[in-house]
Amino acid sequence: MAEMLTDLLQNIYKRIAQLGQAIQALKSSLDGLNQNIEQKITNLNFKLEEFTKEIDITKNNHIDVLREIGEGTRDELKNLQVGLGLDALQTLISKLQEFEKLSEEVLNQETVNLLLSEAISSVKILKDQTPSKL
Repeated sequence: MAEMLTDLLQNIYKRIAQLGQAIQALKSSLDGLNQNIEQKITNLNFKLEEFTKEIDITKNNHIDVLREIGEGTRDELKNLQVGLGLDALQTLISKLQEFEKLSEEVLNQETVNLLLSEAISSVKILKDQTPSKL
């Protein structure tokens, strides 16, 4: 019976030793898996940083190109405007509008009546001052 008990205890110890080995193997496997995951995360972070830098560079390049296109277009439109005489036309329109306002002021009914009255008066005075030849 003591032998059976000894065998049983040895089997239990063997099982415990095997379980310890299995746990140790599992721990080693988990450590390797954790290390692999950490490496993948590090690589992913590095790639994300590179990707972010590329996006910034590309974005800035696109903004610079669009800015240059806009400035070039603006300059060309100014050249076209000058070439077509649009500035001179705008100035002419402005001066004509000023002339229109002045004409309205000068040709209002009161001014015309006053001018006609003065002209008629002057003619009468001249007529009175000239000797009649009859």
